[in-house]
Amino acid sequence: MDQKRLDAFAERILNEANVAMSGLNLYLGHRLGLFRALADAGPVTPVELARKTGYVERYLREWLECMAVGDYLEHDPTTGRFLLPPEHAVALLDPDHPAYVAPFTCWVPRFAQILTPLMEAFRSGGGVPYEAYGKDALEAIGMGNRPMFVNDYVAKWIPTMPAVEARLKAGGRVAEIGCGVGWSSISLARGFPRVRIDGVDVDRASIKQARRNAEEAGLADRIAFHLAPAEEAPLTGPYDLVTAFECLHDMAYPVKALRRMRELAGPDGAVLVADEAVGDGLEENRNFIGRLNYNFSVLHCLPQALVYPDAAGTGTVLGPATLRAYAEDAGFRRVEVLPIENPLWRFYRLTP
Repeated sequence: MDQKRLDAFAERILNEANVAMSGLNLYLGHRLGLFRALADAGPVTPVELARKTGYVERYLREWLECMAVGDYLEHDPTTGRFLLPPEHAVALLDPDHPAYVAPFTCWVPRFAQILTPLMEAFRSGGGVPYEAYGKDALEAIGMGNRPMFVNDYVAKWIPTMPAVEARLKAGGRVAEIGCGVGWSSISLARGFPRVRIDGVDVDRASIKQARRNAEEAGLADRIAFHLAPAEEAPLTGPYDLVTAFECLHDMAYPVKALRRMRELAGPDGAVLVADEAVGDGLEENRNFIGRLNYNFSVLHCLPQALVYPDAAGTGTVLGPATLRAYAEDAGFRRVEVLPIENPLWRFYRLTP
């Protein structure tokens, strides 16, 4: 028995439990609007924050101290005031900034709440419905990915496909498979004022929110959202561009979905798939990205897919070799990795 190894492992488990609890306290600040209140107020005492928010001072004091010892907030011991640093405010409050990460805190309580049905799925081999993850998951996915769509979709991703960019400038048609709450479609429509977009998603709540988002953005006349599984997308091609952003690994029938995407693109359209920037084998994924995506896979992506009969059960860790195999089975003759730098996703152009 290596005592040092044992002690180090025990300390690691304790630290990880502590990090999980920090995530819940960050979620409290996000959901209760405390970070926004702190940003608006500047240096503030617990009493002053209680007056501003209407929350109970004793709870606020404990939460503020918790955030301060975790270095999420600054504390002035001479005045007893707490401050949200401007850099932290950007990450927690600015949904258009590339560093905005507050929505990811929504995963922590939501994953905790589905553990009972997930444990039953381990026993039965079934799954956990996507709807069971609730509005926290919609925000975590939709708002979590929104900064990339707002900042990079038009400015960085599309220019790697010059012919597609030219078509979109001229007024092309786009089908967005797995559109979620619509931020990808909205960002593309804003960047190309003549383009028309059809978004498809299997989740009813996502489609409802997407339609509301498009309406509020003044783009409902150019974006239509459809409730349907990817493999049954009720669209008529051809489209100049067909996309699937971070959703192929979630699909119960990814080859059928890719086959439908190939049909929609026709002989001249482009198919763009973005999925996790993971390796092909277990050993290649012994890094932060691998750990992150395996966590998501066990807790969300695999169980929500296994709800469906005979599902592929891909899981979040969809490496290049598996994606290429799916694409080949779906009738694509070429898979190209595009030169797009992204810390989380890898981008594939599939040629029909």
